Amino acid sequence: MKKWKKRPWKMKKSPKVKKPLKMKKRRMKRKRKRMSENISKKRMMRKLIFESLFQLSVKDVKLEDILFTFEKLNEGVRLEESYYLEAKQYIEDIYKNKNEYDGLIEKYSIDWSIERIGNIEKTVMRIFIYELINKKDVPIKVILNESTELTKTYATQKAAAFVNGIMDKIARSQASIT
Repeated sequence: MKKWKKRPWKMKKSPKVKKPLKMKKRRMKRKRKRMSENISKKRMMRKLIFESLFQLSVKDVKLEDILFTFEKLNEGVRLEESYYLEAKQYIEDIYKNKNEYDGLIEKYSIDWSIERIGNIEKTVMRIFIYELINKKDVPIKVILNESTELTKTYATQKAAAFVNGIMDKIARSQASIT
């Protein structure tokens, strides 16, 4: 009588235990999780800034009204104190420098007047021009990616490509200035 051999796919494999590698993977997962939490908090902050500043593109509003809108939006989200204060600073500075940022947008959007550009696109570009000029610790690639992602959230893919193109031109000009 023949003995049947066990099929290789049904044989149990001996476990290869490499504790140091597992520990390293766990540490990397934790680190990535902390980084993603930090990024998602920043992204949430940018969304609140966008939603607050959007009304500035639609009509003339006072800074107090924009800050009031931001306060109401933040009630549902509850940003951490540091992000909350940073977001208020963004809003105040963007409000004060709106015309300067619009001039940059118009300068680099060839054959497009500022009135012709959509309100969503203008608002996103104002936020990220502010970051480009004032937040030197944020890498330019991150600024471009975040502006594209925020535009995709609220507008179309074509609008995101348009914003990315203009932001890239502005980033290149700012890099050559500094």
